[in-house]
Amino acid sequence: MSADSLPPFDFSAGLTADTLRRFFTWCARHNVTDIHLQGGSPLIVGRYGRLVKASTFRLEDAQLTKLIDEIFTPEIKAMVKSGRGVDRALQLDGDADQRYGLSRGERLRFRANFIQVTAGRQELTMAVTLRLIPTHIPALESLDLEPDLLRHLLPHKGLILVCGETGSGKSTLLAAIYQYCCRLYTDRKIVTFEDPIEYILGTPENLLPPAQSQIGRDVGSFAEGLKLALRQAPDVIGVGEIRDRDTLIGAIACGQSGHLCLSTLHTHSPGETIPRAVLMFPAEMREAAARDLLDVLQVIVVQQLLRTTDGKRQAIREYLIFDEAVRRELACLNYAQWSHWIDSRLQAQQARLADKAWQLYPSEIKMQDLAPGNYRLSEIPENLPFVVASLQRSLRYRS
Repeated sequence: MSADSLPPFDFSAGLTADTLRRFFTWCARHNVTDIHLQGGSPLIVGRYGRLVKASTFRLEDAQLTKLIDEIFTPEIKAMVKSGRGVDRALQLDGDADQRYGLSRGERLRFRANFIQVTAGRQELTMAVTLRLIPTHIPALESLDLEPDLLRHLLPHKGLILVCGETGSGKSTLLAAIYQYCCRLYTDRKIVTFEDPIEYILGTPENLLPPAQSQIGRDVGSFAEGLKLALRQAPDVIGVGEIRDRDTLIGAIACGQSGHLCLSTLHTHSPGETIPRAVLMFPAEMREAAARDLLDVLQVIVVQQLLRTTDGKRQAIREYLIFDEAVRRELACLNYAQWSHWIDSRLQAQQARLADKAWQLYPSEIKMQDLAPGNYRLSEIPENLPFVVASLQRSLRYRS
């Protein structure tokens, strides 16, 4: 079966809330990562980074609203119609009677986003996107991390930023780091603030299971959660995403107070990350904010998933470890020069995303005149084993 083909799901009994739940289970069985439900459109799924039609019929707007009321709660409809996007988690648990197609003890979790949209001729309909959250957290050692990166992912204190575009595996990498800490240091206290809670953390050996709080349900915002976290005597603090200045200030404060804080940003390179962060501050505060950030940063890692010819995806990473030598070099420069210095260092080390992608190509098909750092997009042959479009995205901002 090709990456784009799926066996049909049986909707002959009609589309009910239970049928849709069974469809969600079917999606998980067939390596679907995203499910798109939209009034006036067929059911669409994302599989190995490609969109595939999963139904022959179109989902009517009133039918979608009714299903959302039954599977989630009626309050979602009111919030979406008032112009407020909503994030929720969905959990399906099996039983001895194979409820939803799941056996007893089986569990599926999804991250769901709801928003009101105009879709083609369908005006003011609901668009729902569900992302399957793997219940199994991969061992950090199984993710093929570079040895020096792996060694620096659990410092005693400071700030680690995991960056990349949407769908690049940031949440999975963070969950693997938390679980690695749970296994390695069973006496450490971990608190996280997520929107929504995705992976369920912890091991039976933990003295205290990780405390996971959901934004909007347990705490008002990431920034508020960080203030509360400092009163909980944690060792590790996880923040789903740094979206605003108050959250960034709180993350820096956690690092300065001797805690380890991990979070994410939507940036495409380590060199871009600090400038993007300090733009959250007024111009007159940016120099001081950059210096505070430099004091607490331990690692910036940027991850991207490349499509492979077998329809799957391969992770590559670009990262910078902020050791004392790096801090000294950057401290001597104006913060506006940091981005260029970081990018130049990674280029000299052939450690950029583009270099990592190039290293995955079989040596027998590399062309002599396309050494890393010298190739152009127009020179990349179409028959290379990775989809050219994915490599182009990783190179475009560097070319």
